[in-house]
Amino acid sequence: MKVHFYTLKLNYKLIISFLSICLISSCVFAYSFVIATPKEDGISLPIVMYHSILKDTNRSNKYVITPSTLESDLEYIYNNGYTTITMSELISYVYEDTPLPEKPIIITFDDGYYNNLGYAVPLLEKYNMKAVISIVGQYTDTYTNTDEANLNYSYLRWKDVKELMNSGVIEFQNHTYNLHSNNSGRIGCSKKSFESLETYEKILANDIQKLQQEFEKNVGYTPTTFTYPFGSISKASFPIIKKLGFKASLSCASGINYITKNADCLYCLKRNNRPSSISSEAFFEKILK
Repeated sequence: MKVHFYTLKLNYKLIISFLSICLISSCVFAYSFVIATPKEDGISLPIVMYHSILKDTNRSNKYVITPSTLESDLEYIYNNGYTTITMSELISYVYEDTPLPEKPIIITFDDGYYNNLGYAVPLLEKYNMKAVISIVGQYTDTYTNTDEANLNYSYLRWKDVKELMNSGVIEFQNHTYNLHSNNSGRIGCSKKSFESLETYEKILANDIQKLQQEFEKNVGYTPTTFTYPFGSISKASFPIIKKLGFKASLSCASGINYITKNADCLYCLKRNNRPSSISSEAFFEKILK
């Protein structure tokens, strides 16, 4: 009987140990499931930020790349199964549940350089891709008046904007009318330290609305996204941007965006600036990891 009793005790301990392991495993599985579940409700979205495209390699820097570098980037995007989308398509996904491709990516160009038309657009057409250009209204007005079209220094004219909109390759967004500067102690469209909210709202709203009106007047279109100059952001701008009707905004903070059906995720979207000093493989492996 003693042997049987010992065997029973041993089996009892084994059973308890087995049940404990099962319980712990179940808890770990359940915890993992809880953590993973929310990711089923959204998508990861990388956004690349470009500025000027020039052939002269001596002018290449943090914000200027060559057409060959851009083409290398587009080849990488194509070969790795990504599909370019516009901000309007992203907004439709969030607000109207419009489907997006499996691996979406957004290509953006800031400031509205004329060389975007000369160098970037033919490459986008070659690879059947789309991009978003955020223009500075005063730059576009200035070069519309002078009618200069130089790949080395000019900015898009309103007739160029209209042409590109009709091409279906480019979508345009608002990058302020005349706040793309560091003048008078203000960095971009940020709020000054001792500036009242009332004064700040008036200055920001008037400037942004001026460009919205210019878009409507010249091309019959109203931008849906606001792009912060220099990535300089004041929290005070958030309600103003929404009040003006913008459904999204673009920052200069690096990282990948996680898009859900919560409209707040569309504001201050992260973008990854593309410098000239790194290969396409190294750049995309860094931002997509």
